[in-house]
Amino acid sequence: MIGPDDFIAASPAAVAPQLGEDMHLWRLPYERGMRRSPLLALLAAYVEADPASLELRDDEHGKPQLFVDGEEFRDLQFNWSHSGALALVAIARGVIPGVDIEQPRDGVKVLEIAQRFFSPREAETLAACEGNEREALFYRLWCAKEAVLKALGRGLAFGLERVSFERRQDFWRPARFDPEAGETAGWCVHALSPAPGCAGALAWRGPGRVIRAWSGTGA
Repeated sequence: MIGPDDFIAASPAAVAPQLGEDMHLWRLPYERGMRRSPLLALLAAYVEADPASLELRDDEHGKPQLFVDGEEFRDLQFNWSHSGALALVAIARGVIPGVDIEQPRDGVKVLEIAQRFFSPREAETLAACEGNEREALFYRLWCAKEAVLKALGRGLAFGLERVSFERRQDFWRPARFDPEAGETAGWCVHALSPAPGCAGALAWRGPGRVIRAWSGTGA
């Protein structure tokens, strides 16, 4: 797992040229009302362009595509997620990343959600847990599922139950995916803990890559 202390403070302009075959994972401060401005500012460092020249256009599944000066920029793949005061951004070349972050909220009926949207075996696993353990495992599983669906470019509409996981101690690993998502052996799914008590996951379909975790100012 990539934990809070694994994110190294850095300037996007300084580390963007190092991307290569690695996967870059950024933790950024986020406030409601910022919308996509933190993402655009970060991507601008990687494409070496003025943020004002960048535009994000959602495809038919709601996945943002990057345009620079009106032209689609295909050399860079990215995904982002935000929850509470933090955002995560994954950036790569050659593979499509999916990333999710969730900060637990009071009043969420995790078992009811699992029984409705997860596979029967996943729901049974969570039902066998109690209290804080169940909540922590629920959010880790939710993040793993959503990261995979975002890497597919389909999002929640694809169906959370179509990518099932099995518990391995305190984490989850891919167990059985719908054929449309591909064999589980072809996926890399990494658990994240961007901040204490905060769950996250990073996923992509393809060979393993080195993950470089960076932290933006104030995150």
